[in-house]
Amino acid sequence: MAFFDDLGRKLTSVSQSAVQKTKDVADIAKINAEISELERTANNLYYQIGKLYVAKHAADYESDFSGMIGSVIESERKIAECRQKIQDIKGVVRCEKCGADIPAGAAFCSFCGAPTPKSAASVNTQNLEKCPSCGAMIPQGVRFCTACGKPMLRDAVPPVQEAPADEQASAPSMEQTPAAEESTAKICPACGAANEADCAFCTECGHKL
Repeated sequence: MAFFDDLGRKLTSVSQSAVQKTKDVADIAKINAEISELERTANNLYYQIGKLYVAKHAADYESDFSGMIGSVIESERKIAECRQKIQDIKGVVRCEKCGADIPAGAAFCSFCGAPTPKSAASVNTQNLEKCPSCGAMIPQGVRFCTACGKPMLRDAVPPVQEAPADEQASAPSMEQTPAAEESTAKICPACGAANEADCAFCTECGHKL
């Protein structure tokens, strides 16, 4: 009987030890998770402190920071150049108000209606063509000028041959062609300019479509 009592005490002790070790492992894991979260918070604060310091002392930083700040400024300059190259290739500029990409040369943002600054330096002429009606430089491939709204006539119009009198009555008039093309665009009710179908604001006067 004493043997069984001793065995029971040993089993109870082993069981309690296993339970305690399991609890210890769980507690350690919980503490480690808390440490990781605190480290992420601290690293983010270090990042914010560094970014704030560079913003406030970009011209008068201490000599100990010269190498790092110089690298940051150079990296930011290269990033801006790369983003400008992408915009030049696309033939677009970024709206300063809403951040949307809009056609280069547009007078107003087609998404928020804000006026756009005219900057010849940001326009890549290789991706632009001249409007035959108003002379504005607009992105290649658009059907209507984003400055005056007139249709882009890229192909030469073939000479019109006289048709027999009985065919002239049934033949469609050539003057209807521009109107048919304009029907696929949004006509601004304020200034009458033609805009692309997905424009929310007129690129000529900024009126909401």
